[in-house]
Amino acid sequence: MTSSAARYAAVYDAALAADRFSDHQMPGDHWADLAELFRLDPKRPRDANLAAVAEYLEPTDVFLDVGGGAGRISLALADCAHEVVLIEPSPGMREQFIAARDEAGISNTRIATDWWMDSNAVGDVIHLSDVTYFVRDIVPFVIKLHNSASRRVMIQLWRPTPGDMGSMLKEAVLGESPPRWPGLPELSAVLWEMGLLPEIRPLPDEPWWLTDAERDLSEESAIDLAMRWLESEDDRTLSTVESNLERVFVRSPKGWTSRWMSDPRAVLITWETGGRRLT
Repeated sequence: MTSSAARYAAVYDAALAADRFSDHQMPGDHWADLAELFRLDPKRPRDANLAAVAEYLEPTDVFLDVGGGAGRISLALADCAHEVVLIEPSPGMREQFIAARDEAGISNTRIATDWWMDSNAVGDVIHLSDVTYFVRDIVPFVIKLHNSASRRVMIQLWRPTPGDMGSMLKEAVLGESPPRWPGLPELSAVLWEMGLLPEIRPLPDEPWWLTDAERDLSEESAIDLAMRWLESEDDRTLSTVESNLERVFVRSPKGWTSRWMSDPRAVLITWETGGRRLT
């Protein structure tokens, strides 16, 4: 019988073979040019997704944010914990974290530059968002998360995953069905097979990166958006997008909104560690 971990790795391998996230395997800081986009104001009003994470934090907690980037989540919740520890190997992301932290006057943070599997950091609560998609050997990764958290692990991911949001568009326009990223179904099966029974909690707010510039578009802007997602300038693709516009966009009196980004939601997977070590 194929184990859930083996199925997880197979989904990962298929996505990697199709060049779906090969940039994440490249040496160097591939986040450097994008890091500023992930920097948000830590003092912004707390939305429902942040509030859901905050419910699990206590004032005495050391809060580890694994792959926490520019601190989009951890800096916004720094006032809920004793200390925030950013685990982030990208220099570009760390630079944006420091800038956001200093501008907001947040003092209860420190930074670890190692990747998670090489880190010795421990804490009360460990959080990560949009990280597990890129981890092939998921069982040792989860074991390290569990054993490094004295109280709780929290994993956020998107459903559909970021890499899969454009699959419907590619299928409708190009007739392609790209291999999908490992996401909620695969990770849940692994956790249950490991004997963990997490709470799986859909979060209510739409993606932080979904802006008004991507909805209620003119026909011309809608076509341009689809072509950018398809990474194409080919005339044949353009013609196919134009003839399939109502298959890939929803039309309203205000304009056109993409179907492939119409309802993505974050999902929070969390469990208490209870002092029980995994092996």
